[in-house]
Amino acid sequence: MIRLRQLIPTALLINLSVAGAIVLSLAASAPAQGRKVGRNESKAERKERKEIEKADLKDEKEQRKEDLNELKEERKDLKEERKEDRKDLKEERKDLKEERKTRSKALKEKRK
Repeated sequence: MIRLRQLIPTALLINLSVAGAIVLSLAASAPAQGRKVGRNESKAERKERKEIEKADLKDEKEQRKEDLNELKEERKDLKEERKEDRKDLKEERKDLKEERKTRSKALKEKRK
């Protein structure tokens, strides 16, 4: 008679045993996943936890609102700075243009 061990390689037997162990562990953990967590809390504890979460959400909302207002102020300040920078640059260009004009007039007069 042919032995079963001769027909099936050893590596395949090891892989099958590992696969079986994985399946059994998953089957054992499946019912635990369906249970509700926190079921043993008292009604007062659940109510207190909900109030704390609600207060935390309110604080986060206020913080986001403050952050948004700060961001708006920063943008406004940057916009004003850019506006002033453009004005200064425009004045500098105007001054340079006038200087060039006066230099060219002076050169023309020297040539004559």
